[in-house]
Amino acid sequence: MLLSLFILGVILIGWFVPAMIVSRMPSGAGFVLGCIPALVLGAAFIWAGAQAAEALGIEEHRSAFDRGFNAWKIMLLIAPASALSTRRKMTAGDS
Repeated sequence: MLLSLFILGVILIGWFVPAMIVSRMPSGAGFVLGCIPALVLGAAFIWAGAQAAEALGIEEHRSAFDRGFNAWKIMLLIAPASALSTRRKMTAGDS
């Protein structure tokens, strides 16, 4: 259950944060600046989720964080894909 929440949260962060930043800054720097905050926010989400799981007595912090880190690895593919997709949509509309 906790792993599925981590996966869902990471996917949502990894898709929407880079898309939002790249839509405001459609350059190469926007691509990088869109991915980095998504990765950091995803890591913070995993850390906070692991803390909450231990506080609620669901799972030990270390094992919850390890599961979350495995879910966070999905973001290494999703964040750049989202940024690239948004950038391509914006450049296609310009021509």
